[in-house]
Amino acid sequence: MGLDLITMGETMVQMNPLQTGPLRTVTLFEKHAAGAESNVAVGFRRMGHTSGWMSRVGDDEFGKYIIMNLRSEGVDVSRVKVDREAPTGVFFVQRFYPVPENSTVFYYRKGSAASRFSSEDIDPEYVRSAKIFHVTGITPALSDSCREATWSALKTAEEAGVKISFDTNIRLKLWGPDRARETLLPMIKTVDYLFTDPGDAQILIGESKPREICEAFMRMGPSLVAVKLGAEGAAAMSESEYVEKPGYEVPVEDKIGAGDAFTATVLASLLDGKPLDKAVEAGNVAGALVVTVRGDTEAIPSLEDIETFLKHPAKMR
Repeated sequence: MGLDLITMGETMVQMNPLQTGPLRTVTLFEKHAAGAESNVAVGFRRMGHTSGWMSRVGDDEFGKYIIMNLRSEGVDVSRVKVDREAPTGVFFVQRFYPVPENSTVFYYRKGSAASRFSSEDIDPEYVRSAKIFHVTGITPALSDSCREATWSALKTAEEAGVKISFDTNIRLKLWGPDRARETLLPMIKTVDYLFTDPGDAQILIGESKPREICEAFMRMGPSLVAVKLGAEGAAAMSESEYVEKPGYEVPVEDKIGAGDAFTATVLASLLDGKPLDKAVEAGNVAGALVVTVRGDTEAIPSLEDIETFLKHPAKMR
């Protein structure tokens, strides 16, 4: 029996400081497992659905920690390969410096096990068994083999009639705008559900207004486009409607991971048959809760958590 959602991409160990300010002054860190795709897999599980994650990790303590962490969340890790020749990636978060309430990320991922992921690591039957296949623009940016693996998985899912979800997630520390455009725009033409934000949309299609972003991407083939607007909320367009939902004012501890929680919650809500406006509303709640703590997945909510929040909502923006 297939899983509701399968995803693939790099998960790293996140070292998140207990204090704000420049890393040179920080002495204490928390360890978290964090990756755009595995965050979605965890969020999907919290919403009551099954999920699986494909990747490579190093044969080291950090790789063992990531597998243990995701397995404890109920995410299927049976297709994760352990690489004895490359390490698990690590990144450090610098919170609220030099821009208050914003984080800067320093990656130590070059030559990581996940960057060696290839088409040979993909089980086609595993992908075909899913209801939704989810990937982000981070994975094809990691290496040539990861780009080829992304295309292989997308084609497998498309041929099998599996719904494809794609988050643009452009990381300019991995590649430049031109390379991102030439790689991601052809991929978007295979997609059913597209998640993006104004910054990525400006790079890809030269649009920054939510409705124009939705309309432009819809013409490329997706049946749904969602635009994440951070603290301001989100907008989304399907073949029959366009909705905008405001965000919530909450205390901010760390913004990283909020967009992944939004994506997971919207996808799970749609799979549950929720209307688009309710799915986006739930996604905004998930994003709002995630920013209140350190770590990407620690505060991703369940459906019950979302319902409780909506009964006692924070002030809308």
